[in-house]
Amino acid sequence: MQDIIQGLMVWAVTLTGYEQPAEPPTIEAVSHQQLVKILCDDQFCTAVAYYDTESQTIYHDERMQLDRDHSARGFIVHEMVHYLQDLNGELVPAEMTCEQRIEKEQEAYRVQRRFLREHRQPTFQMDLAVSMLANVCKNAQAIE
Repeated sequence: MQDIIQGLMVWAVTLTGYEQPAEPPTIEAVSHQQLVKILCDDQFCTAVAYYDTESQTIYHDERMQLDRDHSARGFIVHEMVHYLQDLNGELVPAEMTCEQRIEKEQEAYRVQRRFLREHRQPTFQMDLAVSMLANVCKNAQAIE
């Protein structure tokens, strides 16, 4: 598994231009229910992975088969981009505007999409997510 993680880090570094970190992030499998609790306040959601800035850990759904599924690996590459952003001081959620957060998310999706395309995997979920992100800040302002 460590070889897979190192390879995914190379993808993230190569496609972002960030420097190779001394160590990859900690990667930990957790139950889907734990992801739902943390990310969605115990409401239904389809979350499969996230990066925690405090622990510098990527948590992913334990059902993901990283050893044989390129789609699952794509989510890890996405979260590794956030890890690299964090190491470079670009991921400070409390200090970021909505637009800055969306920009960081879009970068992670671009890398994930490129990774998936290189491995001949469908990218429609990433395409949809990126298109939806474009209006998040506008919609949030309209609600306020």
